[in-house]
Amino acid sequence: MEQYQQGGINPPPGQYYSQPVKRQSGMAAAAVMMAGLAVISVLTCLGPVFFGSLAILFAVLSKGGDRKLKGSMIGSILVSFLSMVAGIAILAVTIYALKTDPKVKAQADQSFELMYGVDYDTFMDGMKNYYETGEMPEFMQNIQQGNSPYTYPGGQQL
Repeated sequence: MEQYQQGGINPPPGQYYSQPVKRQSGMAAAAVMMAGLAVISVLTCLGPVFFGSLAILFAVLSKGGDRKLKGSMIGSILVSFLSMVAGIAILAVTIYALKTDPKVKAQADQSFELMYGVDYDTFMDGMKNYYETGEMPEFMQNIQQGNSPYTYPGGQQL
């Protein structure tokens, strides 16, 4: 009766049973994919923040019970973090250029005039008022009613 322990059977002499290894390959693959999307979306400014955060979360979750992260997960975290920094830097530089460079401001005014029928500052003031009061600016009401100032090259309105 020495072969039996309380609660189970010992393996026969010379044989060992190991617990199945749990792999978190799904989380690891998701981390790598989200890191890739963070890099691809770096010019959208906020895309890398979203995708990079998910990549870091998935990389940490892929660790499971292990004490250390695998190399690919460390790489995913690093790439995600750098993409997030790049996206935020691009956004900051764009805002700075818009506020300080008259050429950039003129281009923005021209684009907003073409698309919305108002300059950049009027657009931003209208959107700020909309978020604070809920009152939709007139230029947005016109667009919503199909009276967009923008016309495609073929003559069709936006």
